[in-house]
Amino acid sequence: MQKIVNTLINLKLMRRSFKQSLGICRSGLMILLSGSLIICSTQKAQALEPNEILVIANGNNPASVRIAGHYCTKRGVPEQNNLKLDLMPQLTDDITRSDYEKLIAQPIRNKLSRPEFHGRIKCLLTVYGVPFRVGPRNMLEGKQASLAELSEMAGKKTDRLKEILKQFEDLTGSECTLPDANDTQSRVRKLLREFDVYIEQIREKIDVITDEFRKQQLLSRWFSLYSSLYGKTRAQQTAKDTNAASIRLTLADKNEIKRCRELFKKAADENWKYQKRLKAGFYDAIEKVAGIEGVLLRLDADIGNIRGTETGASVDSELSMVMFDDYELYRQQPNELKDRIFWSGTKTLMVARLDGPGEDIAKALVDKALSAEQNGLNGVAYIDSGYSQKKNKPLYLEYDQSLLRAASVIGERTRFKVVSEQTPNLFAQGECPDTALYCGWYSLKMYVDAFDFASGAVGYHIASWEAIDLRDPESTQWCPAMLKDGITATMGAVAEPYLAAFPKPDRFFGQLINGKCLAEAYYRTKPYNSWQMLLIGDPLYTPFR
Repeated sequence: MQKIVNTLINLKLMRRSFKQSLGICRSGLMILLSGSLIICSTQKAQALEPNEILVIANGNNPASVRIAGHYCTKRGVPEQNNLKLDLMPQLTDDITRSDYEKLIAQPIRNKLSRPEFHGRIKCLLTVYGVPFRVGPRNMLEGKQASLAELSEMAGKKTDRLKEILKQFEDLTGSECTLPDANDTQSRVRKLLREFDVYIEQIREKIDVITDEFRKQQLLSRWFSLYSSLYGKTRAQQTAKDTNAASIRLTLADKNEIKRCRELFKKAADENWKYQKRLKAGFYDAIEKVAGIEGVLLRLDADIGNIRGTETGASVDSELSMVMFDDYELYRQQPNELKDRIFWSGTKTLMVARLDGPGEDIAKALVDKALSAEQNGLNGVAYIDSGYSQKKNKPLYLEYDQSLLRAASVIGERTRFKVVSEQTPNLFAQGECPDTALYCGWYSLKMYVDAFDFASGAVGYHIASWEAIDLRDPESTQWCPAMLKDGITATMGAVAEPYLAAFPKPDRFFGQLINGKCLAEAYYRTKPYNSWQMLLIGDPLYTPFR
């Protein structure tokens, strides 16, 4: 009898515990749902609105003023959000750094600092008539002595590189003529790129040697030279990746690498200047960790920084940081908005452009975006991967994989038919009717007229220099040619951007499919600001609402 009573008591306790657990689950569910509602509300609140856009026109160019007015009327942008700059009336692609600061950047800062605009504008829209490329800054003042010392060191390191080359040649008797790389930054990087290809060719020749003892001797020597070139850590990893005899790092090697990395951290934390780096052995430490290539690339960067090379940019990319108090004008700056969930607490502005080979094309970018939003974007998605089969390097493989993922994402999450070209060939002329979405690569400044773009089509071609002549109707670059052929939104570079500057295709199109507008999709996925890329199209365009 007592057992029965105990059983009933236990059942009652279990039922009470279950009810409590259920209550907790219900409470947790309500909290979760509330959190979801908050997130959804926040995301909805973050969506770009017309009154959060500042439209920037050339006030002395009638076509530019008309395009800006057309956009404000069509999208309901308040008239007070239309800024007319005092620029030259004739069309010009370029503006000097000093004129950019005086005629473009400062008037925008003044406008955005007014009480009625402060903290409200999220996006700038530049239009046809506003220059799209800003020139480099001048050489840094007071750095001539540092420049001389760095250049002398770079010359010595380059001589060392050539010595390593000669020793590679001696392994198999294969000669190689490389470009001179005395002190010009582009030549240094070109030499290193060609060297990289050349030593792999040497390795391939060693691999086919049938005398195993001789083969192992040459491989051992090859890896020793490879270590001098790229550093012991990379040499060890390369040996593992190729199933070669393992390269062991001694305790002394590991301790030295650790000391060098501590030095790098201290230099970064204390913001060492060039003279401090030279005296503290900073560059020698780089060579110990990353080989002759690593120190040459760092010297290349520091010499370039002093001289002001690679300090030009697209006007739009520079304007993303127009509200920053100070930042280094050299190569690129990280885009703070990339992968960011909440965009509060940043000064970064989104920037898009209505431009192209003529006023009518620039205006049509708005009209076609609105038409696609009202009637739906229809057509086929064309994704062209496979270029990494020509350039078998990690970053090229990474972008090819992104293109393949983009094809999968579009196929799984939209109604579009997806046509995927996965060979090194490009889509041929006339092969892509009814194009709604496109991404591919790599036909440098040589547009292939494969596409019949649907109204509202979005796409871009991953290649350097495809927006240099943005307004030229006869250009074979991809941006002006695609705009002339009827694409509604695209992106490109006004100077060499390097591959990593492009948004990953799967991420960019994924953001569009998630319902983000064009500007948000671009800024959530583009890696850099103060650099060479620009976005062409209506920033509010939302093809997948």
